[in-house]
Order: sequence, then structure tokens, then C-alpha cells
Amino acid sequence: MLRLRCAAAALLPLRAGAGAAAMSTLLVSQPRYAWLRELGLQEENPGVYNGRWGGRGQVVTTFCPANNEPIASVRQASLEDYEETVKKAKEAWNIWADIPAPKRGEIVRHIGDALRQKIKVLGSLEECYSCCPAVCPPAVAHQPVR
Repeated sequence: MLRLRCAAAALLPLRAGAGAAAMSTLLVSQPRYAWLRELGLQEENPGVYNGRWGGRGQVVTTFCPANNEPIASVRQASLEDYEETVKKAKEAWNIWADIPAPKRGEIVRHIGDALRQKIKVLGSLEECYSCCPAVCPPAVAHQPVR
């Protein structure tokens, strides 16, 4: 099944060198933002997928553009992770290319179905990223994104 953690992490800005935020201050740990957990996000998230989730690089913290509060942390790829991921992606492409087009289409349809099952929570993520008052705290909802 499609793992949405990576998609969600990719939509959030990263601040290198920010370090891991304290667990109690992360939005992903707060009840108001419980919907982030529905996307599979945790306090610290692996940021590399090459057949399995991992990452042995620096930990960076994602920040909410509406209120500048830390959302969660992501462990980036090391150089070795990157090289392994590129190698596995090339191998996966050879396998994917050998799958008949109708079967590939069915797989893509299943991915779309999985995304549609999470449409409300993905919409909440987009609203938060866009500084929508329905998701962001009222005091900061209309502050410009930096």
C-alpha cells in the first residue's frame, strides 16, 4: 500500500541545521494536529524509501509556515543511502518496464484509490500549508508565509 508519509514530508519546508525539536513542542504530538498522524507522521520520520523506509543522515525539522512551530523531524539520506536508492530505483525501473501496461495502469489506479481514501486529511495538510484559518491557530492564520 502507498505510504503517504513521504508525500506529506515532501510538502513541508525543511530547515537544515534546526535540529530535532523537543517532543512535547512538535505539532504532530498535539491533539489539535492529530490528523498528521493519520498520514503516518511521527515525531521523527525516515526520509528515504528504497524498498524500505530509512535514512542515516542529518535530522532536520519541518516547520509550519503559518505559525513557525515545529511539525516533526525527518532523517535525511546519507551519501550511502542516496547511492543505494539510485541503484534500487534503476533496478525497480527494469521490473516496472516489463509489467504490461494494463497491469501498470491497475497499480496506478490503486495508488489513486489510496490517495482518495486520505483526501480529507491531505486537504487539511494543504490548508495548513496555505495558512488557511480553518486549520491554523486563529492568531496566526493570516500571517504571510515566510
